[in-house]
Amino acid sequence: MLTTRTLASVLALGAAAAIVAAPTATAAPSSGSAGGSSSSGCGPRSGSDHLFLAESHYDDESCGVQDAAIQLAHSSCRWLDAHGGTARNRITLAEELSDTVDYPYLFVRAATLAYCPRYAR
Repeated sequence: MLTTRTLASVLALGAAAAIVAAPTATAAPSSGSAGGSSSSGCGPRSGSDHLFLAESHYDDESCGVQDAAIQLAHSSCRWLDAHGGTARNRITLAEELSDTVDYPYLFVRAATLAYCPRYAR
């Protein structure tokens, strides 16, 4: 099924990059979203980044972990854009993220609230 293969590819790339970029990360690769992190010394974050980090409980993590989580959240919204933001697809996404993040349903909820609120229900 194309949907499953696409999601699996995105998640596999994210998980592989997380291992290389931030061994303690439980999200995806670090890429410096919005120029830094909410931790002191990491640089500024957008309002959406702050909302996501607080709602997902990544706000006390290292800059690299936060960057990885933010990138995975954006990828999650892109997947929902491509395949639809139905409740079923949000559940599927959370289940696919279960090997990547500690609290996948919370993660998907935080991602949709912050970056794709049209899917937050």
